Amino acid sequence: MIWDLEFKMFKTREIREDVRREYDQQKARLSILEEQIKNWPKEKDEGDRKKLEDQVVLIQRDISRFEQQLKQLDLECEGSKPTNEYPDGVQGISHQIDSLQELKVMIKEWLKNV
Repeated sequence: MIWDLEFKMFKTREIREDVRREYDQQKARLSILEEQIKNWPKEKDEGDRKKLEDQVVLIQRDISRFEQQLKQLDLECEGSKPTNEYPDGVQGISHQIDSLQELKVMIKEWLKNV
């Protein structure tokens, strides 16, 4: 079970890293688009500027979605203490691994007594 959870933790962190890369790319794109809109020449078509503003809105939506995914993946790995959002707290994979490690020690001690 410990190995299974360690593998699950590894894969979850791997997925988190992929999401983080996408998040960073979208933040960079957003920065570039905002700079283009800020420095928009007056002689250029306003329709093109509006398209860029629409892209900014879409990218901001994607960024907030990525932030939620990162938060959820962190919660899955590390868990959470009781908060307003999670009144009972959340037990993460790392907590489960720690509990199983403690159980392993207790079983070894018990086997010595048997």
